[in-house]
Amino acid sequence: MTASTAPLLMSLKPNYADLIFAGQKTAELRRRALTEMNGCDVFVYVTRPAMMLRGGFRVGAVWCDTPDQIWEMVSDRAKVDKADFDTYYEGRSIAYALEITDVWEYANPVGLAALRSRFKNFVVPQSWRYAKPAEHESFLSMERRTVAPNTNVRPLWPVHPPQLAPLTAAPSR
Repeated sequence: MTASTAPLLMSLKPNYADLIFAGQKTAELRRRALTEMNGCDVFVYVTRPAMMLRGGFRVGAVWCDTPDQIWEMVSDRAKVDKADFDTYYEGRSIAYALEITDVWEYANPVGLAALRSRFKNFVVPQSWRYAKPAEHESFLSMERRTVAPNTNVRPLWPVHPPQLAPLTAAPSR
């Protein structure tokens, strides 16, 4: 496995995670990225107030251009308004967007306490980081359900977070 296809752990705000898992957000904006991320798996950690590993996606295309060009390319897919987009990329000459494909959600999302219990020195990324081999193996073994694009899934927030399951392997089949 090369660094470009190594699995990633990415932090997302709850509202953007909801849109991804509802099949509505199909491009993720980033200020920094690897241009060779296409084809890699991304495990989604949802930030406060959820604080859980919720699911993931595979990166399709990776777009790198000026912020204005990226806006033209993905404004309808990123599910962010122009003012927030401009604030996010303020002072930047380069912007990145990742195509979101093959979305899955864990049947039992895993909370931060369980992640820290299972993985010594577990660190939530500020933006993204490579998943460690033990994390990757464990994340792959968890029961998943595929998310169909453009479905009407009830947003997770602002309702109360679900009871989070301890981190365990998926049952053998």
